[in-house]
Amino acid sequence: MSGAAVDAAPAPPAVKKPWRSRAIQVVRILAALGIAYFIVATTVRQWSEVSDTFRHLSWPSLGASLAAAVACLWATMMAWRAMVGSLDHPLRIRDAAPIQLIGALGKYLPGTVWAYVVQMELGRRVGVSRAKVFIGSAVVTGLGVTVGLVLTSPGFGVAFDGADATTHQTFAAIAVWCAVILLPFGLVCCYPPLLTYLVNRAMRLLRRPALDRPITWRAVLVSSLWCAMGYLAAGVHIWFLVRAHIPGVAHGLIGSVFAMALAMSISTFVIVAPSGLGAREFLMAIALAGLGVAWPAAWAVTLVSRLLFTIADVAAAGVSAAVGLRRIRHTPDPAQDPEAKRPAR
Repeated sequence: MSGAAVDAAPAPPAVKKPWRSRAIQVVRILAALGIAYFIVATTVRQWSEVSDTFRHLSWPSLGASLAAAVACLWATMMAWRAMVGSLDHPLRIRDAAPIQLIGALGKYLPGTVWAYVVQMELGRRVGVSRAKVFIGSAVVTGLGVTVGLVLTSPGFGVAFDGADATTHQTFAAIAVWCAVILLPFGLVCCYPPLLTYLVNRAMRLLRRPALDRPITWRAVLVSSLWCAMGYLAAGVHIWFLVRAHIPGVAHGLIGSVFAMALAMSISTFVIVAPSGLGAREFLMAIALAGLGVAWPAAWAVTLVSRLLFTIADVAAAGVSAAVGLRRIRHTPDPAQDPEAKRPAR
């Protein structure tokens, strides 16, 4: 009888391990401090080099360039929102903005993974599974690179001319050749059935559930259109800084879009540097030099651009946090990550 009673007794509750939550909290604090450090360090490191260029730029030009940078970030957020919405997780703008824009500050840490980590954590708090947030971010990154290479392709010859104008011709030529080689691969991977297959294979390797439905042409085209609008805004951003060095409005705008598309797409692969720091400036200077801008002026303009984009990142994240972060402060009680319990297909 006593043995039966022992057998029927409920199992003791699992002992919680508070050290795990403390470790996660420490990691979050360190990540936040790391983001703040790299933002400040990047700004301080650039200031002495760009102060002279700043003095030659009017405040209206700087303000317009900053506004265009914010518009670029907004378009990128809309591209991410469109892709996540196609994965059965439609989000209102005020919910999507904090996830994408605040999470994007993770790019100031060495290694692209930190931006994804922050975005997945914020997305989980509004009921979007980590897997869907990661898929949306990764796919939009790939689409953004491909769209950038497409916009760059008419100016590949200009880029090679700019590479010849630098003191690092070999590295510059390799960077441009990378763009030429990656373009056809990017276009092929944008084919929705193949893109769906690649995503499902990646999810299987990560032991996560496959997509509920295939990625559609509509999702790819809408996200790609927003990415293209982001590049156009980025081109306008750099044009306000370099227009005194490039004659002709049309030539200057087209060249500026080409320069930003080349720099932003290829620097994505430099994951060891915070936000592609250094690589993006080098690539942008190559493109501007190919358009006839003297190398010292091209390099100074790229540093001003980096500083303005850093300000835009912080401002966009701050505004979106003030508007929508209250809704994602607490994790939803039911099923924090519902898709984690479903078996992979």
